[in-house]
Amino acid sequence: MNKLAAVALLCATALPMAAQTKVLVAKSRMPSVAFDGYRSFALPTDCDEQGRSYVKLVKPVPGMVGPLFRLSSKGLLEAEFDTEGAVMNLYAVRPNGGVAMVHLDGATKVVDNFAPDGKRESVVRLERPPIPFFPMQIAVFRSGEMLIAGAQYHPGYKASTAIYDPTGHLVKQFVLEGDAEIERAIEVGDARYTSAPAAGNEAVSRSVAITGDDGFVYLMRPTSPAAVYVISSSGEVIRKIVVSAPTDTGLPAFGIRVAKNRLAVKFSRSCDNALILSSCRGTVYTVVNATTGQKLADYETEDETAGPIACYAPDPDRFFTFSIGAGEHRLEIVEGAPK
Repeated sequence: MNKLAAVALLCATALPMAAQTKVLVAKSRMPSVAFDGYRSFALPTDCDEQGRSYVKLVKPVPGMVGPLFRLSSKGLLEAEFDTEGAVMNLYAVRPNGGVAMVHLDGATKVVDNFAPDGKRESVVRLERPPIPFFPMQIAVFRSGEMLIAGAQYHPGYKASTAIYDPTGHLVKQFVLEGDAEIERAIEVGDARYTSAPAAGNEAVSRSVAITGDDGFVYLMRPTSPAAVYVISSSGEVIRKIVVSAPTDTGLPAFGIRVAKNRLAVKFSRSCDNALILSSCRGTVYTVVNATTGQKLADYETEDETAGPIACYAPDPDRFFTFSIGAGEHRLEIVEGAPK
């Protein structure tokens, strides 16, 4: 079977099945009193295979300034990672529980590797790719290879993805199937992806890359429906999964997790403007088979379970989200499960 036929078959199997949407309610709360004073989150957040969550909290000052923390599955502070000089909220969880962050040294991209205890471990300078681009996503494979994705500098709306080995040598640079369609839409002024070509590519800047528990990297483009690319450490696109929102006006919302061959995607229930995050309301989730794309379940949330996603655990499905208590500025991890 050729690749086009395989993608067509996968998209066909990914069509929504008739299923009742379930409601998530708060089953437990795990407060972390060490976070008094922080007011908001930097997105996206992350989670590792041990159920530990990673979140960057933003201080009440201009710019996305604030530390990155790892919390245990019980909400206890385990490590703090120095984010000084890092590109915005650009980090990835390493297989050993450490973290990799990206900063720029002139025209060179540099990856800072941190050990699980939060100490800086090594600095890797990335080889310049044939087509330079600005980094917006990073994920680390179990074998140590790194996926870096983003948009070209000129013009700034053309996407690019690259694989680097652990020493920073470029393994492969490539463009994902589907990116060209987004770029054509931007060129004709499609408001789903940009206010103008010079303003960049929202589908790239709002993408999310994570490492699944199967060792592949999952890169989500926040299109409608969402497109999730499963990528190997050699840069091969293993498959593309198309995930439809539970609601007609739902859009992907910086949340994607993979566990035990289940792919969970977070959506906003509705958005008045695809380019303005503040116009989006409510939270829903769709869970699909991570191999076939077959829809398994839809979930809608109550307000107290609608925060940024921390972790996801199947069998049965449970969603762990971050919450800051009103008036307290105290971080909590809320476990949401079906009624």
